[in-house]
Amino acid sequence: MFVYNQLGIRVVEPTDLQEIRQMRNDPSTWIFLTDVRLITSAMQERWYTKIAEANDTKYFVVFDENHPFIGLVRCDEIDQVNRSIRIGCDVVPTLRGIGYGGRIYDLMLKYCFHYLNMHRVWLLVLENNEIAIRLYLRKGFREEGRLREAIFRNGRYWDYIVMSIIDHEYERQTTESVL
Repeated sequence: MFVYNQLGIRVVEPTDLQEIRQMRNDPSTWIFLTDVRLITSAMQERWYTKIAEANDTKYFVVFDENHPFIGLVRCDEIDQVNRSIRIGCDVVPTLRGIGYGGRIYDLMLKYCFHYLNMHRVWLLVLENNEIAIRLYLRKGFREEGRLREAIFRNGRYWDYIVMSIIDHEYERQTTESVL
């Protein structure tokens, strides 16, 4: 378990699977994901077994004192040699729009840079996910490039934007926000 600013992450447990599946199968969640297939309980059991044994992918449940399940954080593409990690987050629909996204990314950046000793934290975001892009820019992420027309949604192709933040950018931003 890791806690920062009254928000925490913990490993996924079997008791979380139903809430994860519910969130993942909600159209407001999967519309911005690479894979739009709905998840069955059998598929999720296989997923849970796979992630429990994986060394290069970590999933965490986000919680606080009032909500035992705020959402799910994924850490993958973990590169220990080059100290790089990809992160992503989903928040349950009923808790969106009230500040959890920003707090979750504050927590994850602190965790990745100060505890996992990462140099670079990166993510992918669909170009039409304007709310997420604004959040990532506020947290110091910069656009690195695009995977052009990589995702098909609603009758058209959308770019995947690659964004990242480097440890010294994060430290400078953190220091400036304290001053």
